[in-house]
Amino acid sequence: MNLAYMIIVHHQPQLLFRLIDRLDEDHAWFFIHIDKKSAYKQTIIDHFADKKNVKIICEIDVMWAGFTQVEVEMALIKLATSANIDFRYYVLLSGQDYPIKSKAQIRSFFESHQTDFISYNSMSYMPPRFLEKVLYYHFPDVPYFNPRSKKKSRFLIWLYYGLNAKLRRILPPRKFYKGMEPFFGSNWFAFTQDTARYIVDFVNTNPGYVRYMRFTENADETFLHTILMNSPRQTNVYDYEKYVEWLKVRKGTDLFYAGHTSLRYMDWSERGKPKPATLDMSYFDELKNSDYLFARKVDEVVSAQLLDEIDSNLL
Repeated sequence: MNLAYMIIVHHQPQLLFRLIDRLDEDHAWFFIHIDKKSAYKQTIIDHFADKKNVKIICEIDVMWAGFTQVEVEMALIKLATSANIDFRYYVLLSGQDYPIKSKAQIRSFFESHQTDFISYNSMSYMPPRFLEKVLYYHFPDVPYFNPRSKKKSRFLIWLYYGLNAKLRRILPPRKFYKGMEPFFGSNWFAFTQDTARYIVDFVNTNPGYVRYMRFTENADETFLHTILMNSPRQTNVYDYEKYVEWLKVRKGTDLFYAGHTSLRYMDWSERGKPKPATLDMSYFDELKNSDYLFARKVDEVVSAQLLDEIDSNLL
């Protein structure tokens, strides 16, 4: 059984090297995208120069909340699906993810499943601010408007967000693409081969959908989810039958939560800021008792002791 690990990275190369070392084995392949503006591109490329199961691209200048996040995901999916290898799963990771199960346990998990893992909720059940991300024009890939860009202009950000808020009061929303229902969830996933190829085919044959989503905010948290949950592949999503049953009894502002979803432990509580929390040694017992395969997010310095403990006791 072959596994394709698709990894998005922009810094902390030693953490990336450690992540791949913990996952590397026969029939594991790694497809890496390095942020085009990263200072560590050559360091990473040189480190893996002799690794035949590691393929690296660095095509896209990635912007926080921008459509460039989707472009990276699609570049990795296309790279992996064109490798002429029969992959059972395509697993999206970041350079700040880390396994909390052994390679044997991860392999066993994927061998025993054939569903797609991704979190999802219909945006019609989400607070209005989520629908506003897709029904109004947004331009997060313009660096001067992006609050996390080094090129940001505080004045233009103030003007941009203030103007957007005022326009939403007077302008009608856009009509979503071809009657599809927008969905929202975490951008991390594990897809079967049939689903990965379905997504590539859909994107190639629906340029209008791509154009529409290009001017949304946090597109990586709705782009693939919307394709999948409006397709015949929806029935292959993990816990889909539970979702159908939940729809019949849903009340008020309830949201649907599948069991494994993105397959990783994340802490979105007030315990750590910014969210999700950067995991340190205080999380070890929770990770040890978790059913998830991976943990997010970790850091070379903050998580150093935790990573050593995971290596010694979990992997």
